[in-house]
Parts: sequence; C-alpha cells; structure tokens
Amino acid sequence: MSDIFVMLRNQDNIALTSIDGIAFVTLLKQDERVVAEEIVELIYADAGFDDLPLGKYTVAVQHKSVEPSEVKYEVTIAAEDQVVFLTFMYLELERVFLKVKASTEMRL
Repeated sequence: MSDIFVMLRNQDNIALTSIDGIAFVTLLKQDERVVAEEIVELIYADAGFDDLPLGKYTVAVQHKSVEPSEVKYEVTIAAEDQVVFLTFMYLELERVFLKVKASTEMRL
C-alpha cells in the first residue's frame, strides 16, 4: 500500500501550522468524494494519508483566511509502496498560495 504525505510551508520553507490560530485542513478525495480528512499537525505542519490502494486522488488544502481558500493537487498512485510528498507553499504575510512541490519515492 502507498502513502501521501502533505506538508505546509511558508515562502522561507518554514512550517506553517496555522493562520489566525486556525489550523489548515487537508482532504483526500477520490471521484469528488472525500475519503479522508486530516487537520494539519500543529508542530510540524504536516498530515498523512496511509495505506492507499492504486488509483487517482485529489489532495485539497483548506483554510478560510488564505487565497484561494482551497488548493487542489491531483495525484496518481501507480505502484505499490509509492510514497508521494506534497509541499504546499504560501506567502505567509500576504496569505496567498504560492505553489506545490511534489516528489515521489518508493518505500524500501
């Protein structure tokens, strides 16, 4: 089974756990249906979705105080033991989404 690991960072690559004291929320969707929801961990600014079968997924990050309030990224898990790392980056002071960095590794 495979995993998707989500991290939130500011423009300086520092953990961005919350804005206005409100944590970010990550959603895992498949065919527009929410299959899992995780609140971003408040120390390391990360969330994970474990033991996923092969398939196409959408990872969404939500927060009502940033623009846009939801950012989506499409992920295809095509191999067993695949680990997908997604880093959602924001301009912290401007409260604006900047970009997503994505990488994939195989679990040993």
